[in-house]
Amino acid sequence: MTLETYMAWKAAHVFGFIVWVAGLATLLHLLHVHPWVDEANRKPLAITEKRVAMLMDLGALLAIAAGLRLALGTTPTAFATGAWLHVKLTIVAIGIVGLHGFVRVKVRKFRDGEIKPISPLLFPLLLVCVAGVVTLGSTTLLHK
Repeated sequence: MTLETYMAWKAAHVFGFIVWVAGLATLLHLLHVHPWVDEANRKPLAITEKRVAMLMDLGALLAIAAGLRLALGTTPTAFATGAWLHVKLTIVAIGIVGLHGFVRVKVRKFRDGEIKPISPLLFPLLLVCVAGVVTLGSTTLLHK
């Protein structure tokens, strides 16, 4: 893979990750305030939550697809260059994808009228996961 191709995929990966995390953070906030919104405004809020969730899904798709292309598109693959990628993917899989799935379920439940508050600790959890992923992801600059 040429350096120009690598950088294009890296830009797509970073852009997708930013959109993914921004959507996830926005949804965590919207879901946190949703129980306190009066009944008349819950339907428009649920529509907004659904639209933000779709944007979050697109960001996740782009980040994952570009990330896999980056990881598997070099010789040797990024999986062979050190433990950093394995740790990063573990944080992404357990932390961020886990929160993504939780938020998607909550969006559907809130839309269907099952309103239960979410923990305010989920947003700091997201920030810790993102800090870990960004820190580990920046080590790829040392390999190129």
